[in-house]
Amino acid sequence: MLDPMIRFDDLVPHKGYVIGEIACGHGGDICKLLQLIDVVAESGAQIVKFQVFTLEERAIPGEDAWNIFAKLELTEHQWRQAIHHARELGLSIISDVFGYKSLRLATELGVDGYKIHSEDLLNSYFIAEVAVLGKPVIIGIGGAHRSEIYNLLNFLKCKNLLGQTILMTGVQTFPTPIEAHSLDEVSDLSVKYASLGVKIGFSDHIDGGCEEAYTVPLMALAKGACVIEKHITINREDKWTDYQSALSKVGFCKFVQSIRTLAPLLRPVGILNEHERQYRRMFKKSPFMRRNLPKGHVIHQNDIEYKKDPVNAIPVSSAGVVGQQLTGNMSAGALCRYSTLNSKVGAIIVVRCSSSRLPNKAMMKICGRESIALVIDRVKRCQSVDCIVLATSTDPSDNLLAQIAQREGIPVFRGSLDNVASRYYEAATAHRLDHFVRITGDAILCDEVMIDKAVKSHLKHCCDVTLMTNMPFGTGKEVVSINAIKTILDTAVIPSNTEYLEYYLENERYFSIHHVTSDYDFDPCLRITLDYQEDFDFFSRVYAHFADINPYFTLADALAWLKKNPEVAQINMHKKQKYLNFDVDTQLTI
Repeated sequence: MLDPMIRFDDLVPHKGYVIGEIACGHGGDICKLLQLIDVVAESGAQIVKFQVFTLEERAIPGEDAWNIFAKLELTEHQWRQAIHHARELGLSIISDVFGYKSLRLATELGVDGYKIHSEDLLNSYFIAEVAVLGKPVIIGIGGAHRSEIYNLLNFLKCKNLLGQTILMTGVQTFPTPIEAHSLDEVSDLSVKYASLGVKIGFSDHIDGGCEEAYTVPLMALAKGACVIEKHITINREDKWTDYQSALSKVGFCKFVQSIRTLAPLLRPVGILNEHERQYRRMFKKSPFMRRNLPKGHVIHQNDIEYKKDPVNAIPVSSAGVVGQQLTGNMSAGALCRYSTLNSKVGAIIVVRCSSSRLPNKAMMKICGRESIALVIDRVKRCQSVDCIVLATSTDPSDNLLAQIAQREGIPVFRGSLDNVASRYYEAATAHRLDHFVRITGDAILCDEVMIDKAVKSHLKHCCDVTLMTNMPFGTGKEVVSINAIKTILDTAVIPSNTEYLEYYLENERYFSIHHVTSDYDFDPCLRITLDYQEDFDFFSRVYAHFADINPYFTLADALAWLKKNPEVAQINMHKKQKYLNFDVDTQLTI
């Protein structure tokens, strides 16, 4: 791998990595080489690249190239001097290698990665010798047929040597005309070889005096280039070796600064930034009543108007208001909220018996009650929900769950085994819910106090999702609008991943989100969910303690007791989530 500052995985467009390509720009003069290394470091670029070679690897005696490269060759001592200088300046180092001798030298010098010139693209076994060293390998593909690239990658794949491969586009014709470049090649190759873990770089070789020498590489980043290679010199007017496509010292610094400024704009789409939030607060309109309306009135589109209100920015679509019934009298100019409408809120408990980590955990008994029955007990304490639904699958293994729901006096809905979004949505529509509280079957200490607080706040602030914050792991639940769950159901790239529905709901880029924060005091490592045997042991201890003294204990009661009995809290603290947010593909096609 590269120097700890740079890893192969870090080479992505939005991080804007630049290789300062010295090539033979030193003209065989070590003093010039050291000056060029200084330019790379001063610019803020992260990587410097040399061409380490022996004369016989670059030319044939008697040809003009022999005399040219004879003047450019450096000694091993001079290369060591250059490497040491680059290291002192904090640069990572990549070296072109042209044969086994230069490969041996570059390896002994301790470079961080290698580049294979396009002239050696068909030298498959040599490339394999480079790749087996386990460092990033940049392979020049200028002027190559696609079949040659395809065959080489298959050759390396068969040898399990594709781990850190970068294909570098671009040709050098001293300088290369603008029309010789294809930006689509970058995106095309990126897509076609992404499954192999192969990345694409861009080296343009445009006349360093052209404005396009600055703009075209930026366009290549936008097309998916993971790294930009750029030739450098000190002063173009001096016409040092390889100056034709090189940027001057001033120009290279300007170029790297542009990359630093603009590359972050290519980062993956994330949550709304503060500027976007500010924009929403400044400009989004909210629905207000045009006239006085009585309780029970069914809202018509002419009953409301949208106006700006910087204090109460309520993100409610008129499509979600029209046709709804008012729960009380409304005066002209009053703000319309979900809480003023006859919104039906339910609690949907999603559970199945086919858990891989703790099979049949929903049926495991704690103080004589199945764990799922304990969840139902707690949800029944909620004052804010109109109904409770147990949503399980149609798989025969879940028949017992349906029987428990019937025994506990709550309706059951049976749907998809793997598509959890589908189960939530179909259960919600079957009971004509406008919003629901998402309850998982492992939430043994589900907190009715915070659920009621969250539902009330959700209806007031009218977001797609209301999240609880400052909650022990396993106890935070969400209030979700029917529109939000339908959006996930219709657009999830991998529907089976909706098992981790909270990761979809937490994405502010997708949904308007409101937060309700508890005032609980607890150890942040506390784990209150049922996934492992240790979790079961933990709950057994908690329920056993409260069984006689306070069978209706709350989450707050449990937290207070656990603070005084840390040995119980530590029973399952070492257990970890199966998947974290970034482990799960939660993309929506919206």
